[in-house]
Amino acid sequence: MNSTGCSQVSEFRFDPLTGSLALIAEKRRDRPNANFGARDSKKEKPPCPGCHPKLTPPSVMVLPVGAPSDEPGWKVRVVPNKYSCFTVGGENLRFESSQGLYGINDPAGSCEVVFETEHHRHPIHARSDEELRLLMRAMISRYEVAKANPLAKYFFAFKNHGCLAGGTLDHPHFQLYTLPIIPPVIQEQYDRAAQHFNRTGHSLYRDMFSAEVKSGDRLVAVTQHFISYIPFASGMQYEVCIAPKRDSAEFSTMSEAELTDFVRLFRDTFARLCALHPEMAFNVALRTAAIEHIKAPWYCCHVSILPRLTTPGGLEQGISVMVNQVAPEHAAANLRAVAVI
Repeated sequence: MNSTGCSQVSEFRFDPLTGSLALIAEKRRDRPNANFGARDSKKEKPPCPGCHPKLTPPSVMVLPVGAPSDEPGWKVRVVPNKYSCFTVGGENLRFESSQGLYGINDPAGSCEVVFETEHHRHPIHARSDEELRLLMRAMISRYEVAKANPLAKYFFAFKNHGCLAGGTLDHPHFQLYTLPIIPPVIQEQYDRAAQHFNRTGHSLYRDMFSAEVKSGDRLVAVTQHFISYIPFASGMQYEVCIAPKRDSAEFSTMSEAELTDFVRLFRDTFARLCALHPEMAFNVALRTAAIEHIKAPWYCCHVSILPRLTTPGGLEQGISVMVNQVAPEHAAANLRAVAVI
């Protein structure tokens, strides 16, 4: 293939002017609910693959262990994404375009879908500790599998809920992407963190988290092992970060006590957010170190919860300057005031 042809094979393309990255994946258009609302809001939706396991590829993991994967009894189910952005046989091969610039043809990587629950409607704040622990154990297990792939560079777990957040499937699910590169925007963050560590001997993330605890202005909650807070320069209304109190580049290193503490704070955060914004669309991003940096002293894993309460406009899309209409300090105060059982 060449860079000007149309193909079902995915490509990474780099913008030489900005250094930004685009993943061209035309086969994603074939997803049953892709652009559903834009096509016909009255059209009947296809059967849900979360509710009908036989509509998905065979499961690569089911929890609890030994539970059936295609009939009632499973709690968490992981399947390959039927509309993956990658080709399993991809070798991360480079090609030269007619303009003399470079991209990546047929990138090696994988996409998986984690069906979080057998129930079609089961929000995070309504789930038990064990349900959320099983979800996290599944993601940790699949991360370990991804890490063993010699071509893997970066693991990214995320959740899209609601049309405004890019969600095309109503059934609660996470997506797991294993990439053959470290995305440029992530590498820029690493560079800043490493520079701070080399200059001060301290982790930038740890300094930020400690500053939030000391100030308290943007804190939402503090537990034995984690904190939740609104970032000082958050670009989205009610954006929440959940961070560990100890330095840990990999989310998979959580002890059982830390895992239990995390899922309770995760649920607590959504209970507070949904009390204020019951119908909110949102994204969740689990940020763990790139595989080559899992021992880096300058990085700390964390989770970002990104409510989609407004639609990005020209300023955000054109020059990447986010406009937040609710001050982080006010958002944190509002969340702290929510009575959570």
